[in-house]
Amino acid sequence: MLDAKPENRPTARELYQKLEKLYFEQNKYHSQMDEYDDKIKLNESDKKRSNNIQTHSQAIYTSRLLNFKDLPEPVNSDVLQSTLLSECFDCQLDESDLNEINQD
Repeated sequence: MLDAKPENRPTARELYQKLEKLYFEQNKYHSQMDEYDDKIKLNESDKKRSNNIQTHSQAIYTSRLLNFKDLPEPVNSDVLQSTLLSECFDCQLDESDLNEINQD
């Protein structure tokens, strides 16, 4: 690249362009390496997280009843009951509407 004869040497502009190209290629390479490192770290953390998951021994891959002892009796929510509203709607249904409703 650098020749003993000045006329064979690159100009300042050519040197700048080549150095700029090398700089951007190096940055591109480093950003790709950073992305790769991030993916590796994410994959490792996913593996660690999946190893920490504990599953119920009766709940894996099959449907079956689970044995829950001493569960309290279900109680209706007071909040839900207080939000229910009753409205009166005036409507008229003919016989075909009633037949359709009864078929469902």
